[in-house]
Order: sequence, then C-alpha cells, then structure tokens
Amino acid sequence: MRTPAEITQRLEDIDDDLQNRLAELETAAYDWFVKKAERERLIAAAFMSAEGSVAERQARAKRDHAEVGKEEEASYEAKKAVMRTLETRASIGMALLKAQK
Repeated sequence: MRTPAEITQRLEDIDDDLQNRLAELETAAYDWFVKKAERERLIAAAFMSAEGSVAERQARAKRDHAEVGKEEEASYEAKKAVMRTLETRASIGMALLKAQK
C-alpha cells in the first residue's frame, strides 16, 4: 500500500499533468468546433443545391461532407478521454488518501 506522502505526490503529479494538457484540450476543442461549423455550412449548401426528395438531399449532403473535421473531432475526443482518465485517477487517489486517515 502506498503511503500518504506517495499518494499526495501522485496527486500533485496528476494536477500538473492536467494543467499541462489543458491548453491542448482548449485548442482541440476550438479546432473541432470551427471545423464542425464549416461542415454544417457545407452540408447546408449541398442540401440546398441538390435535387431529389428531402431525405435524398440530406443523405447526399451528409455523405459528401462526412469526412470534414474528422481529424479535429478525433483529436478533441481523445484529449477529453485523457483528461477524464486523469480526473478519475485523481479521485481514486483522494479516496485512498482519505481511507488512510
């Protein structure tokens, strides 16, 4: 079992890691939401210029622009997952520390 000092050090390390990754997460979020807005604009424009039923036009517009922003979305979601994992590890560390008191 880890000592309270070891757990405290680990919590400090996690806190530092979270802080260091925050700017990356913010940048990834910004990039994704900019790309998402672009994709939605492209889909709307394609829908408006397409022919066929509403369902056909929607499907074609979405299909033709499905790749727009996939890298930005993947990056953002991956960074969010890392942050959630670090937060979970911090919660576990705090629970372990509390249990030792």
